[in-house]
Amino acid sequence: MLKQSATIAVTVAILAASGCASLPGRDPALDDARLSLDAARRNPQVAVYAPVEYDQAASALRRADDLVASGGRYDEIRQLALVARERATTAQDVARMRSEQAAANAQRNATDARIQADLTQRQAVAAQMQAAEAQRQADQAQRLAVAPQVVPAPVYDYRRLPNEALYEAPVTSVRAVVGPPEQRCWVERQVVDSGTSGINVPGAVVGGVVGGILGHQIGSGRGQDVATGVGAAGGALIGANVGRDAPVYTQDVQRCATVSSGTSLDYWDVTYTFGGYEHHVQTTTPPGRSILVNADGLPRI
Repeated sequence: MLKQSATIAVTVAILAASGCASLPGRDPALDDARLSLDAARRNPQVAVYAPVEYDQAASALRRADDLVASGGRYDEIRQLALVARERATTAQDVARMRSEQAAANAQRNATDARIQADLTQRQAVAAQMQAAEAQRQADQAQRLAVAPQVVPAPVYDYRRLPNEALYEAPVTSVRAVVGPPEQRCWVERQVVDSGTSGINVPGAVVGGVVGGILGHQIGSGRGQDVATGVGAAGGALIGANVGRDAPVYTQDVQRCATVSSGTSLDYWDVTYTFGGYEHHVQTTTPPGRSILVNADGLPRI
């Protein structure tokens, strides 16, 4: 009887020891795993950037729960709980890193898009400038197309050709063409009356004649002309003051006149007849009674 009681006590002790190894009670590691997994589940970045890592953590926790429900070993349950917590933490770290990388990529893409937009705008401005320049050139070409073309004056070669037959053509008229008229100005002395009793006109005339004669006796050439003018003005001044109370004086007066430029000869316009037709030619020297021409009536010198 005593031996049977001892056997039962040993059996109970073995079962108790076996039960304590399988079900130690509530494990803090398993609670920590559930908290970490719940925090990862509530993080929106995890669902977007780390869904695979989250599923691995949830799978480890489910296996731990399954072992608890089936009376699995404590050390296996604890190991799965630690794996679940580590993977849940990793899921959040990976989600944060990938989120920051995505934000950096988005910022870089936005910068690239802005640079591309600026480049496109500059290219558009350059294209507009090129189009405006092309339009300006087209307008200029159009104006040149409708503008009257200036035909240069033909250049004739009046030299005689080898073995060319020449003929005499009578000259019918010759006209000397001179340059355009010129304006010439000079300064002369003019008598001015400062009183009210009138100028002694006879005295001024006589004085001017006598003064001019006296001045003409001085010098020669251009100097003689100047002396004549000065003498005439001085004599007129003296004669005008004869018998007057108020004095008469002279002042310089500029006078101008348009005169023909007779010394500036441009060319000779020559008209001649040949073969029943009238021809014209311009020469630098006066022609004779006739000029030499070829069979076409062109002058030959």
